[in-house]
Amino acid sequence: MKRKPFLLALSLLSITFTAGCTTKQEHISIQKYEGKNYKFEAYKEKIEIERTEKTKEIIKNADWDKYELEKGHPKADYIFYFNDDKDAGKIPVYYVWVNSEENSVELTRDKHSQFVQLNRKDSEILLRLLH
Repeated sequence: MKRKPFLLALSLLSITFTAGCTTKQEHISIQKYEGKNYKFEAYKEKIEIERTEKTKEIIKNADWDKYELEKGHPKADYIFYFNDDKDAGKIPVYYVWVNSEENSVELTRDKHSQFVQLNRKDSEILLRLLH
């Protein structure tokens, strides 16, 4: 009879401990353009899910336009993708150009076939994720 309360307490304690130590994370690969090459900037594993979810929401709700990247266009300042974000077996890759004059970023995706320029607020959120 004394074993049941002990086992129950032990079970509850282990569940509480496990839930308290588990934080959902997103795996993000980021490359930064430096000089003439891209440098693998980070493979961020310990980014809180709230930060990535907000960024994903911005990207999803952006007003994407059809686009064709011109030859000779400067290389993107960043390339990133969410490793855990697979859609039918492929991972969307995002190319980011930072426009310092307007405090905004421009993005392309899907082999540069879609383009969007984010407003200042959304640009700041995205850049915080990339830095």
